Amino acid sequence: MSKTLSKILMACFLLLVLGLTGSLGAQEKPLVHTSAQPALHGMPIWHATETGKIDRAPFRSDFTLFASGGPQVEALAAGQWDVGAMGAVPTILAGIRYGYKFIAISNDESETNDLWARPDSPLLKTKGANPNYPEIYGTKDDWKGKKILATTVSTGHYALSSTLKAVGLSDADVSIIHMEQAQAVTAFGAGEGDILQLWAPFSYIAEAKGWIKVSSGAKAGSIILGGVGARKEFAEQHPELVVAWLDVYISEIEALKSDPEGSVAPLLKYFTDYCGLELTAEQVKLEFKYRPLFTAEEQLELLTNPEKVPAWLDGTARFLLEQGRISQEEYDSYKNNNYFIDASFLEKLVQAHK
Repeated sequence: MSKTLSKILMACFLLLVLGLTGSLGAQEKPLVHTSAQPALHGMPIWHATETGKIDRAPFRSDFTLFASGGPQVEALAAGQWDVGAMGAVPTILAGIRYGYKFIAISNDESETNDLWARPDSPLLKTKGANPNYPEIYGTKDDWKGKKILATTVSTGHYALSSTLKAVGLSDADVSIIHMEQAQAVTAFGAGEGDILQLWAPFSYIAEAKGWIKVSSGAKAGSIILGGVGARKEFAEQHPELVVAWLDVYISEIEALKSDPEGSVAPLLKYFTDYCGLELTAEQVKLEFKYRPLFTAEEQLELLTNPEKVPAWLDGTARFLLEQGRISQEEYDSYKNNNYFIDASFLEKLVQAHK
């Protein structure tokens, strides 16, 4: 294909994706159902709605928050949302069960899926018992038999299992009590459990209470991504809307990345006014310290590099296999299908902005 023809086709695509608002005239724009959790990855579409950016897009959007990935995946299966963001664990489960497409990265959550103990915990007497993981507190004996409050089958659970493996244990060597994040913070504050698994922004609440971070996905050597994805049927039937939605979403991510200081106030408003979390501006600033964000071009490079996103998702998929949450056959199918990574929407977006 000649460069001239390629440019003409790309121009036509731009008109379709980015110029639909005018062509729709008086008729109602299509509705895109969006989902997220009360975390940084939910802020972009909320903020685009608050500022009116969505009004200039070729679609309307509603927005539903879920407490964690489990119920979010169940809602996806019921066709209740089209595009959204969630952690790598529910993203993989949704991919295996429903063909959910991984289309972009919301953020790197490796450090913000973490584990906490009280200041009097015996874990704090030892740090780096395994020299390969120098930032993890506690010895094998310190961890063994502990009661851990955790949101199971989640990215946080992946960080927990990675930590246990790093100290020479497995999930079977501890007592894991399933709780959603807000419930777990309350229970731990009331004296229940020995260790608390959290993810941001709940982690910042733990820090403010004086609890000590004893490990994280990053400290245990696991890269944990926040995934942006699309329901299979919607992506196949409305690819132009997926690109248009992604254009809005990633433009907000890039704004957060380029101006973290100026993004603190709107992110704080999202957490406090919309998500109902009690946070301070200083706590919100930690989001930009611990959560790496990526531009569209950076994401495209990561998604298409076999040693990056595919390899990182493989670690998460193996966690689910070890947990018995997926079968060997499901794991093999997922891996053979490149973890349902679909970079085509991001490629079109990047080309459209060149």
